[in-house]
Amino acid sequence: MFNFFLPSKTKKVLSESELIQGSLQRNRIYAQDILSKRDLDTITALEGRYPALLKARDVEGLEKLNKEVMKLGNKLFPPSPWDGWRENVEVFVVAAIMALAIRTFFLQPFKIPTGSMEPTLYGIEPKPSVELPPNPVAQVYEFLIHGKTYSRVVTQHGGKIDSLKSGSFTIWLEYTDVHMVDDRGNEEVDRIWIRKQDVEQKLGIYEYGATDFKDYHEHQEIYPPGAVLANYVTQTGDQVLVDKVTYNFHPPRHGDVFIFKTSGIQKLAHERGADQEGSEDFIKRCVGLAGDLIEVKPPRLYVNGNLADFAPSFAKEFAQSDHYPGYSLVKYSECMGATLDPSRPFDNDHPFDKDNAQSYYVPVDCYWAMGDNSPNSMDSRYWGGVPRQNLVGRGYFVFWPFTERWGWIK
Repeated sequence: MFNFFLPSKTKKVLSESELIQGSLQRNRIYAQDILSKRDLDTITALEGRYPALLKARDVEGLEKLNKEVMKLGNKLFPPSPWDGWRENVEVFVVAAIMALAIRTFFLQPFKIPTGSMEPTLYGIEPKPSVELPPNPVAQVYEFLIHGKTYSRVVTQHGGKIDSLKSGSFTIWLEYTDVHMVDDRGNEEVDRIWIRKQDVEQKLGIYEYGATDFKDYHEHQEIYPPGAVLANYVTQTGDQVLVDKVTYNFHPPRHGDVFIFKTSGIQKLAHERGADQEGSEDFIKRCVGLAGDLIEVKPPRLYVNGNLADFAPSFAKEFAQSDHYPGYSLVKYSECMGATLDPSRPFDNDHPFDKDNAQSYYVPVDCYWAMGDNSPNSMDSRYWGGVPRQNLVGRGYFVFWPFTERWGWIK
């Protein structure tokens, strides 16, 4: 307790003695099955002398004992060139086991793949740019802080786009190979590190003769050599911590942002594919529990006849403010279990028809999941309820990137 006031030599000897005592004890425990009874008794006797000498701060006695222990230790436990590696491996294995345990039972990182929960959570979002990428130092800063990456793809020979082919490097990194051929038959392949759907819909790059997604015109671009094929900025998806503990004690509540597995949801399993970033987990907002009546009356949402007010996002949806689009209708032919007013058929161009509505009943042992970006969310309206056994956990915290969304998920 008062070691601070001791002479420096005394403090040094006491500290060294405590370390040697601990090392001797660890070696005895590790090797007790292979040591002879005589050696084991000798080590135990040496260990037993430390407490009294340390308590008495007997520097001379401790120095003598330390020499005896070191001599015996070098004989029974000769140093190995692999000792350092062994300790590092042990530390790594223990750390890995702890990390896996935390991920399995407590907190799991999750990357938002799509924009179905915008503006609460943002997915991977490539945006065309007319500006040159910044210098490398600025790019590193933008990536570390804001999660932005800059890409610029320039043609070599140019020509027509013959095909767009999807590929992936691991389940997280998707790319699109743009195959081009010029009038002389020269071929080239330019790789764009985003999925094919975004190459077409976000960057406006299509095969020659293909119909545009937005205005339905036919693409007939011929790119000259050295032309800029793609110049874009990609906002990485928000990185979220998933709380896997809470739902072991109580079920999801209205308004929770929750994560669930897609396995067993037949219509969803049939329709999903590469567009879902290779993940079998979805993230949505829980708007209904088993037995609830869900009514979409654009832009509002009603649960059991009452206006939903379970989280701050609902009021913003209804007011269509702060980039919240409001709740919208879906095509009757695609939705699951919606009631239909034959006198008012669904109009693709007017998903916010305020004079129409769609209603759903949440099945037993299920939850109703909807995205905050309702017009662009494939959710329970299309494939029904989320079975209780599919629950993974509650969206808890956005830990990266460091944008205005960093922090607790509401």
